Amino acid sequence: MTAPRKDWARCEGERIARRFGWTTLPVDPFAIARSEDITVSPLPEADKGVSGVFHIRGHDAFIFYRETPRQPGRERFSVAHELGHFFLEGHPAMIADQGGRHESRAGSFLQRQPIEVEADHFAAGLLMPTAPLRTFLADAPVGLEAIKRLRQKAKVSISAAAITYAQQADHPVAIIVSKGQRIQYAFQSPGLRALGRLIHPRKDDPLPAGATSHFNSDPSNVAVARQVCGATTAQIWFDGGGALPLDEEVLGLGTSGATLTVLSSEDLPRGDPDDSDDEDDDQPWSPTFR
Repeated sequence: MTAPRKDWARCEGERIARRFGWTTLPVDPFAIARSEDITVSPLPEADKGVSGVFHIRGHDAFIFYRETPRQPGRERFSVAHELGHFFLEGHPAMIADQGGRHESRAGSFLQRQPIEVEADHFAAGLLMPTAPLRTFLADAPVGLEAIKRLRQKAKVSISAAAITYAQQADHPVAIIVSKGQRIQYAFQSPGLRALGRLIHPRKDDPLPAGATSHFNSDPSNVAVARQVCGATTAQIWFDGGGALPLDEEVLGLGTSGATLTVLSSEDLPRGDPDDSDDEDDDQPWSPTFR
């Protein structure tokens, strides 16, 4: 396997959701696994650093996931990710050739393994299919509140909801995840790209001065998941952004040590995604949806 087939993998996830009758949110990956007679079990505590496992033994398939009782969305995404290894063409054979066991690890996006990228996009399509997602977004508010509502509606993690929201929204919005004073990754919506070519911040770029930088200067803000809102402009965050006014909503992501920033404005016009640049936002530094 060479370059990951991201769009194809997402479409396959949506197809599997429809195949099993899931046409509204939320989609239950545990139920889909049961329908395929896949045994799903929590990972042993000894498997530190492993977020999920797909195991093939003869004609039997097994999925193991990391239990996170306070974050059930992470459990569901992990199971959906491992289902990608079961359903996506080429994955079972590759894993069988490697001994029949494949481990997924938190932070594996830094290595950008194609098999992991495809499983993540499959999981996003499975848990948040385009049709019900767009129906939801049509009535959702703009910004962080929309992400929080999508997390609740789709029963996914806040990170999965944020990235999918940014990838699908027809209004101008961007999400940035940072640690300390450095950016980890960023996505901008089709609606934002439709307003003009904006070069978003890259992995390891320093945070610009403003609400997020000030928020991250106190680690307790992140640890207890505080939320603040400030004002910024596109030129502060993007090359070529100009003086477009933006809300800068900031949310600490708890024990991960990361911070989610949502840039948006209800005063900006909705863009036409068909007029936006077709460049792929998933650059080598981009995350999985875990």
